[in-house]
Amino acid sequence: MKRASNNGFTLLELLLGFFIISSVSVIFFQAMHSFRKETTFNSENYLASSLVEKVLEDCYQESQLNPHGMRAIGLADADGEPYTVSTQVTDQQTVFFSNPPITETRTPDLYHVLKDNFVLTVDTEKKDGFYEMVAGFKWKAQSGKGQIFSSTRVLSAGNKEVLTTFALTDDEVKDRLVKDVFNSPGASLASKLGSIGAQTMLVHVGHIFYASLDWLKSPEFKEKREKAASLEVFTLAGSDEYAKCSRLYFDMARDILHLMLSMQPHIEGATSNINFLPSIPLPERFIAESRINWSGLYYRQLRRIFFNCILKLSERFEQQLRHSDLQRSQRQMVGRLFNINRILYANRAFSEEISADLIEERYLNFLSSMREFFKDKDHSIFRMTEQESGFIAQNRLKESFFVLDLTEKLFKEIDEYVNVLD
Repeated sequence: MKRASNNGFTLLELLLGFFIISSVSVIFFQAMHSFRKETTFNSENYLASSLVEKVLEDCYQESQLNPHGMRAIGLADADGEPYTVSTQVTDQQTVFFSNPPITETRTPDLYHVLKDNFVLTVDTEKKDGFYEMVAGFKWKAQSGKGQIFSSTRVLSAGNKEVLTTFALTDDEVKDRLVKDVFNSPGASLASKLGSIGAQTMLVHVGHIFYASLDWLKSPEFKEKREKAASLEVFTLAGSDEYAKCSRLYFDMARDILHLMLSMQPHIEGATSNINFLPSIPLPERFIAESRINWSGLYYRQLRRIFFNCILKLSERFEQQLRHSDLQRSQRQMVGRLFNINRILYANRAFSEEISADLIEERYLNFLSSMREFFKDKDHSIFRMTEQESGFIAQNRLKESFFVLDLTEKLFKEIDEYVNVLD
């Protein structure tokens, strides 16, 4: 007898199928749960990484604009010594996330992720000329705890070596002295002047006299001055001609300052040996006295031209700033304006172009206008302005910027040298 075909499932087959489906389901849900945890970790890791990079970028930009940027941004004390920072980032608890702020009303989703869950830490070590920074975030979430760190270097304020290329050699000066003072071209200075002290004094005077005279009579300097004067007819601050004129004045101011600094060591050498002047025989002594007087006048003339250049630059850069729209170009112009106006203000007593009181008034007005204009536009510039005002109020401006101490000492020594024969 033939058995009928059965198209149904046996109990064993049903149980086996149920077991397979259950096993696959467990594996699937475990995989999905694991994937969800990994996704949560990655998103938090990515968020923390983005926030850290913002902190480091802010520090870098602040220090690029402001030599004391680490102090202005709250990461170093008044002496430049770094703080260790550990802080929340919501509700304007740190300067890095205060503009715009992370608040419950403004960014509710981000706020609830970060509030009480993410902590910013910044550890900084001060090195020679820079800060070594390590910034990071530590967080806690449903998926667990995590942390991420990143490091960078930012510049710090400090004294810098000023290198110049304008100095004459001693041999060049001696050759010119024997020809100019003793009318003996080709002779040695020692053969014409027996006193070692007088030789030393005369060589130092020669460095100042010939370097100043060569510069003032140089065709290159004359061409720059004439070109800059001719370009002043272009009064549109946004034009290429206006910018070119400013650049010429900037180049002249920079080069003259370097020239004056290159001659500064010779001031002490000349003044400390001036008592050997009577050792020079007559009539050569009269010529030597003339060279001393003229070298002082030339030196002071260089200082006068320097002041004239930076006074023009102060006015011109302010006009160019008003026509600058990009933040990068604005910051570059603001940085130059601070540097120039700071030198003018700190050395206003040496100005022969305009009065010291007028320079002071102009600088304080400049700070006021910078504070008002950038208060809501660029907080880095605003912080630098507030910091600068604080330096002035505390009488710490010169000690905070090495170039101010450098120039004040230079300009004082120039005045002393001008009167060395009195």
